[in-house]
Amino acid sequence: MKYLILVLFWFSLTSLANTTTPRDSFKTYLKAMVQIKENQGNTQQHYEQALSTLELDSIGKDVRFDIGKKYANQLIKTIDKIKKVNYENIPEEMDSPIYHFDKRLYKNQLLEISLIKKNDKWLFSKTTLNSLDTYEKALANKDIAQGVVKLEQFSDKVRAYLPPKWSKKSFGLENWQWPAILISLFLAFIIEKMAKFLLAFILQHSFKFFKTDNEDKLLTAIHPLAKILFVFILLKEISLLDFSPSLIAIFNRLLYILMSIMTVWFAHKVIEFLSAKFNERALNTDNKFDDILIPLVTKTAFVLVYMFGAVLVASSLTIDVTGIIAGLGIGGLAFAFAAKDTLANFFGSIMLVLDRPFDIGDVITAGDITGVVQEVGFRSTRIRTFNDSVITISNGELMNRPINNMGKRRFRRLVTTLGLEYDTQPEKIEAFCEGVRQIILGHTWTRKDSFHVYFNNFGASSLDIKLVVYWNTDDYSRELSEQHRLLIDILRLSKEVGVGFAFPTQTVHMFTEEKTEKEMINDNREAFHKAQAMAKNLKEKQLTLKNPRSNSEDKDQFGDNEFGI
Repeated sequence: MKYLILVLFWFSLTSLANTTTPRDSFKTYLKAMVQIKENQGNTQQHYEQALSTLELDSIGKDVRFDIGKKYANQLIKTIDKIKKVNYENIPEEMDSPIYHFDKRLYKNQLLEISLIKKNDKWLFSKTTLNSLDTYEKALANKDIAQGVVKLEQFSDKVRAYLPPKWSKKSFGLENWQWPAILISLFLAFIIEKMAKFLLAFILQHSFKFFKTDNEDKLLTAIHPLAKILFVFILLKEISLLDFSPSLIAIFNRLLYILMSIMTVWFAHKVIEFLSAKFNERALNTDNKFDDILIPLVTKTAFVLVYMFGAVLVASSLTIDVTGIIAGLGIGGLAFAFAAKDTLANFFGSIMLVLDRPFDIGDVITAGDITGVVQEVGFRSTRIRTFNDSVITISNGELMNRPINNMGKRRFRRLVTTLGLEYDTQPEKIEAFCEGVRQIILGHTWTRKDSFHVYFNNFGASSLDIKLVVYWNTDDYSRELSEQHRLLIDILRLSKEVGVGFAFPTQTVHMFTEEKTEKEMINDNREAFHKAQAMAKNLKEKQLTLKNPRSNSEDKDQFGDNEFGI
């Protein structure tokens, strides 16, 4: 039912805006102006119907309504003074593409009120609109035709109330219009201040949503909003002052540009407030995904707002924005090629949000860059290195690099070699290894289910014991502290067991003994048999346990563990 009413309403407006013949155009225009005179219905809709009969194509869309409204008022005042229109005298069909309602000469200037046929529509011509100022002078001393309702505007009432000298012009404006401009500015200023005070009072005392630590950011958003109201009031007031069409175009364009700038300013402040509020909430969550998402969405919103503001300002300056957009569409391929790096960085930002290879505060290594992620922006990511410098890398390049996220480590690992002196007895090596295992088991932050302490190499100048241990922490400071404590305890253990740590040495052996080939063969055989016997003896007297000792949770390792193979 609602849609049916809307359709019928649209058809009714279409029928009222009939301009297929000169008579239809006159009817549409005059009926709309009569409704305005009698203050019936929606005044703006009536003006739009009246404007549909005027040739306004050369006027910018942003000021077309205001200037067209001025022309419509001037035209009806002129027609009402010429004569009362009889529709029967206006033709329905014309062989000529122009119809003259009135034509006269005033001070060697030809004036006319005419309709021309344009795109199957009959419209009041540009010549008619340009003649209206002169018509006003020519008909200044003439009363309106009998039986015609007079159009009374605010400016007409002011002129009737003030002495005639106030209607004379000085510096391009009537004398009464100069103080009217000052009064309009003062009224708009007062309304702005009252609105600002009222909005601040409401925001501070009413809505729980606005009770936030970022209250200052919210209050700063009131300033541009109040300025928007100030400009809006001026636009409404200026429409009452009956300026000429050229001045209306100048004033309105300036005010539209100011309103566009204030709108961008207001949107910027709102985005700043929302960003600060959501950042405030993000600090209270364990999820670090929002630490990346919020700054990225904020910067994207800023870019969109600035682009929208540029379109508004360009439109106010009568720049054909649709033509520019269409041109970008036609040359889209060339534009994409020229901006491929920008697009790569933009999509890199999207992939960083979707894939989440790191969060804010993570320590990462990306190629030759190592540091803490500080900020993920619309185009680039900032990483603070351990030298306290900040490296900025484009998101497109970052996503093409392998990213080693050390901030995602569940554990911290130490891998090192403990080098003992070569003259250390095997029993002491075994005791030392077991002692290190017990130290690891006794420390609070070490993993008890995975560690390794084994004699694994005969080094160039030491007997090497490999030590691998993990800590249950993702904090770098805790890792260093526990590593320090472990190494100190291992050093103390070495003193107790009586083993020393080796350092690189070289020993030179010199001898001059000479043996015959037969004696050397006999010595080798004797040593071989002796080694066999010693190995059998060692096999029967094992020092090491049968199972590895790397997991305290495994009973076979740290439970019923026996010596031997």
